[in-house]
Amino acid sequence: MESREYFEQLILRLLEGEELSKNELAELINWLKEHPDKHQSLSEQIGVWINLDTERELSDELIDKQWISFRDKNILKSVKPQTYKSKIKILPILSRYAAIFILGILLTTITSNLYRNYFDTNYTVQTVKVPYGAKSTIKLVDGTEVILNAGSKLEYTSLFGKRAREVSLEGEAYFKVIKNPKKPFIVNTSGLIIKAYGTEFNVKSYPEDEIIQATLIKGSIGVRKSMFDKKTNSREFFLKPMEQVVLYKAANNGDSVSSTKLGKLFIARKINPDLYTAWIYDKVQVKSESLNDLVVKLERKYNVKINIEDKKLEDKKFTGILENETIEQVLQVLKLTAHINYRIEEREIWLYQL
Repeated sequence: MESREYFEQLILRLLEGEELSKNELAELINWLKEHPDKHQSLSEQIGVWINLDTERELSDELIDKQWISFRDKNILKSVKPQTYKSKIKILPILSRYAAIFILGILLTTITSNLYRNYFDTNYTVQTVKVPYGAKSTIKLVDGTEVILNAGSKLEYTSLFGKRAREVSLEGEAYFKVIKNPKKPFIVNTSGLIIKAYGTEFNVKSYPEDEIIQATLIKGSIGVRKSMFDKKTNSREFFLKPMEQVVLYKAANNGDSVSSTKLGKLFIARKINPDLYTAWIYDKVQVKSESLNDLVVKLERKYNVKINIEDKKLEDKKFTGILENETIEQVLQVLKLTAHINYRIEEREIWLYQL
């Protein structure tokens, strides 16, 4: 087996912008797998490079200063100095981000469900599903509380809390994360990865929706795209309370997203948290929301199928709060206030102009 110095040299080469061969990359993955004690310190140092907010960029001078500190403290301390005299150089910002991205992917892969599927069979997958018309609260082994909205699915393995705290979400959930600086809490969605140490936040990621939302209520979270993007370079965005990040994606319901928004992240500040967390208290709260969007929320809350027969109704706007009303009461309100008539056949509803 190659020495520790050999693998530290591979890491240094990556960080300095060199490209590893397939064999070298495979060797590095295996070495990191066999030495989980290296992951935490390496991840923390990588954080120096991606710890940026949405408005601030690192200067070349600061990047070089942090790079030299990272190299001297974490790699060169166990490698002969003369080996790398010729490699101390200034790198362009983008090439450095690309190198950090590659190394970050290695670490993420090693601790991810995908990697465990191939290399670790000593675990079971826990799945919690919530049907439409319901919600569920679960407490994970680390004490974190997760409230799942209707039509949602949460997955995690029996290794949760031992090596890492990582879950996968499809749908919507509110997280009350127990603080553990050594093991950040990670939520994987189809388009975003959310990292938290101890905080409360809401994540909405239904496959049929055209957006993925992460809304911070308390504390701080880091958010980045699941896939590498040349424009963001896997950059992590840190949110403050009452801020929200939105990723526009291709929806599975036939709707299309404008090409100017598709795949892009948007940050909203000073949001009204009640609009995104009312569901926890069995409420539906909307503000200037189209009938189209309101219908989706009603379908999930009441476990019904709603059809809008008259397309002219789709863009009607609604503001208000629904609390303990039955679906029949909601429909009656729509009839009186918006002149929308309806008919019900079992669990299917049709809306049309009165």
